[in-house]
Amino acid sequence: MLDLNYALPDFTSNLKMNLALIEAWRKNPAVFRDGVRFGSVYGSFPLCKANGGRQYVGLLPYSSNQMHATFTALNEAGVKARLTFTNMFIDGCMLRDDTYIRKILAIASQYDVEVIVYSDEVADYLRENYPFKLVLSTSREITDIDALNDALERYDYVVLNYNLNKDYDFIAQVSHPERLEVMVNELCAPNCPVRQLHYEHESRDQLNGEATLFPEECRRPKADLVDLFSGPIVLSNEEVDALRATYGIRYFKIVGRNRKRENLVDVLLYYLVKPEYHEDVRRLLVG
Repeated sequence: MLDLNYALPDFTSNLKMNLALIEAWRKNPAVFRDGVRFGSVYGSFPLCKANGGRQYVGLLPYSSNQMHATFTALNEAGVKARLTFTNMFIDGCMLRDDTYIRKILAIASQYDVEVIVYSDEVADYLRENYPFKLVLSTSREITDIDALNDALERYDYVVLNYNLNKDYDFIAQVSHPERLEVMVNELCAPNCPVRQLHYEHESRDQLNGEATLFPEECRRPKADLVDLFSGPIVLSNEEVDALRATYGIRYFKIVGRNRKRENLVDVLLYYLVKPEYHEDVRRLLVG
């Protein structure tokens, strides 16, 4: 049976919690669901203009020592850091000319690090100048199977459009399911009409270094995670297992940047830990 390789959020505000979770798995894997592995922890350093998806402003930028410490801790735990370079308005010139971004990339290149991107131009610049594996973000919202298969030839991993999580006819046509990554707990509304506008808003905020109110109404459902399993997006553990067994998908992503800690812990416990050990692991993560 293939492993279930999970990407966790994130490597700044949740670093200690994620390291504690990974260490618990290393010491006692029997506590965790069968096949669970930890492949990466994704995120961004504060005020990095390349960041997208969720703005991360309002804090001081990380020092070189803080960056080294972050990457070292993750690599020593046996997982990769994934830099979120998904800002929709950056290009190769910004990666080259922005001093903070250049420092992040220079330090990251000394470690086992991957980069999530939105732009092909950004991907091309990184390929030409750095050793990173590249992940194409779900924010590209690919819905055409030929376009997805082309992306899988171009990128090391591609994150599936969340609207296709349970479109099994579509998934059956994926050329390299072993390099497809599926977000298990995306809470956006199905086919959200303002999702791209929201991504753009977050990208602009990141570039401007300020958090502003998104002017559109969020359509995100208010239901608990388990109540969303019957819908077209959020996956139950049984559906995760079926994607692995039927289609050979082995990479999964837990969404959780900017989520409340207690809500994120509930999600981690559900997808990663056997039910009889939930409370033991909860005490470890929140204690």
